[in-house]
Amino acid sequence: MVLFIASILAVMALPDLGSLLSRKSLSSQADKLALALHRARDLAMEQGHDWKVVFQPAAGTWTCFGDADGDSEMDDTEQRLGPDRLDGKVSFGCTTGTGPNGTTVPEDGISFVNNRISFSSLGCCNAGSIYLRSEDRSMAIRVLPASGVVRMWEYRDTWEALP
Repeated sequence: MVLFIASILAVMALPDLGSLLSRKSLSSQADKLALALHRARDLAMEQGHDWKVVFQPAAGTWTCFGDADGDSEMDDTEQRLGPDRLDGKVSFGCTTGTGPNGTTVPEDGISFVNNRISFSSLGCCNAGSIYLRSEDRSMAIRVLPASGVVRMWEYRDTWEALP
C-alpha cells in the first residue's frame, strides 16, 4: 500500500520534474555561453589583439578565436576555443517576438552584425544580444559595448533580469 501511494505521488510530480529539467538545461547552456564570452574578452585584453566569437545559429554552435593578424577571419594558425554546441532541447531563438526593453528578436536569435562579436584589447565590443530557447522558456544574453559586461535575462511571462 505504501509503495502504491508513493508511486502515485511520483507520477504526479513528473510534469514538474520535466519543467525543472528544462529550466536547468537552459540556464546551464546560457551560463556556458556567457563563460565563453567572458573568456574571449579576457583573452583579448591579455593578448592585446581582438578576439571574435562567431555564431552558427542553424547548427547551434559558436567558436571563439584570437584574430592575431587582424583580418577578421579564423585562420588555421590562430588560437581557437571551440566550436561549442548547444545541448539537448536548447536552441538559438526566443519564445516571444520581443526581448528585454521591447527590442525585436531576430529570427535566428543573434542580434550581432554578421552573427559575430569582436572584443578589442580594451575589452570593448560591438553591441548585441543572443537569445536561447527551450520548450517553454527563453533567455537573453546581452553584451554591453563600452565595457564588454555580460547581462542575462529570463523570460517566462515577462523578462526578468538575473543577478
